[in-house]
Amino acid sequence: MKKVLLLLFVLTIGFALSACSQSSDASEKEKPKEKKSQEELEKELDKELKKGGEPKIKKDDQIHKIGETFKAGHTNFTVNKVDRVQKGEYSELGGAVDSKPKTIKDNEERLIIEVTIENIGKDSMQYNFLGLDLKDKNNKSVRPVFSIEEKSRILMTGTLTSGKKVTGVLSYVIPKGEQKHYTLVYNPFLADTNSSNTEERVKDDMDYLVKLD
Repeated sequence: MKKVLLLLFVLTIGFALSACSQSSDASEKEKPKEKKSQEELEKELDKELKKGGEPKIKKDDQIHKIGETFKAGHTNFTVNKVDRVQKGEYSELGGAVDSKPKTIKDNEERLIIEVTIENIGKDSMQYNFLGLDLKDKNNKSVRPVFSIEEKSRILMTGTLTSGKKVTGVLSYVIPKGEQKHYTLVYNPFLADTNSSNTEERVKDDMDYLVKLD
């Protein structure tokens, strides 16, 4: 008899504990979700802004034209002119040292884009061509090339003190007659990756678009 009573007592305690556990779970489910902190929201927003593992670059909401000078970060930028060459040889910028020059085909032409970068900031900047990118109508980048004819005019690297400017050219091979479908993208931060004032210059990380039609 004692064994039966002990068994009933154990079962009763077990049911009671199970009921408490279920009640606790139910109350947890009924609790309203806590509001996310500002930091958590910013982290989620940052994830949304990322594309392909890299932050999406901000874009200026204005489309600029050839010959127009506009303020871009700590610089003034101008696409002075665009020349078209439909014959001759060229080499890919950054290609193998022993690579042979290529010849422009009948259905191709080479765009020679002359630009001017002026440093309007207080600090010196180390300019380079990495902040310039030619995009086609599908938003794909075109690899820059160079020719012996423009050797002394190519925009490479250098230092611009405050108030100084530099003019140089970049060259790209595209299908003949398709110039109007291309856009030159200028990013002043990428054009000044060696700046000593990085914290200030990072504000310049924005794409500025110049239509080439």
